[in-house]
Amino acid sequence: MMKKLNCIFVILFILTAVPAGLIGGETVLLDTEHIQRYRGNTGKWMHFSSYGQASAFIHKCGTDINTVCRINNVSSRNISGSYIFIPFSNSYVAELRKKHIDFVSMISTSDQFIWPISNTELITSGLGRRWGKLHPGVDIPSSRGTIIRASMEGKVIFCGFAGGYGRMITLEHRNGYISKYAHNSVLLVKKGDYVQKGQVLALVGSTGHSTGNHLHFEIRCENIPLNPLDFLPEKSNLEIRHPGRLY
Repeated sequence: MMKKLNCIFVILFILTAVPAGLIGGETVLLDTEHIQRYRGNTGKWMHFSSYGQASAFIHKCGTDINTVCRINNVSSRNISGSYIFIPFSNSYVAELRKKHIDFVSMISTSDQFIWPISNTELITSGLGRRWGKLHPGVDIPSSRGTIIRASMEGKVIFCGFAGGYGRMITLEHRNGYISKYAHNSVLLVKKGDYVQKGQVLALVGSTGHSTGNHLHFEIRCENIPLNPLDFLPEKSNLEIRHPGRLY
């Protein structure tokens, strides 16, 4: 009962709170195409076609194969052919920053979710009735391979194939909230990982029951689907083609 009351209280607070950054703002780091995080390391998710290609890049980043294998929990024979995280040495990070390659920072309140895809301008389908059943989230179209970020810090409680959702990640947050990220082409985190707000989770795809490349994004509390647009920063230029019917 107390958990449900906390959930209701947080919903009411978010709906009536002042805009992010005015009170209690915090700096959030957003992963980019060039610099990302995983398990406390700064680096980048990469896909290599050969061991030699992987070895050359690992050396360039100032790290070693043993460290890469430990972070990704793979053997050296498996560092090519799938996505693996390559950690950067401090000196390599310093070189990137000289080239103005770094994380993007933004101000957000601690209880505010952020957009999982940057520069979102279109929602093709909102929360509500669709084709005779409930569509429990929002669909954000984007090109295949676009990075998807954690909308809130939390623990990965599901990472795998989930029927019509395709390749999906579910994060567990405080106060009974969860968020879901579906139809991905590539999953970059693993079940049990703890991720930070703004950390890359996956790449956009069209797996499962999907008609094109997009992210299906949900926010739930006590497993009740909520409208993500009530929890995300407002966008004045956002177009919603099919908002959905709630009855």
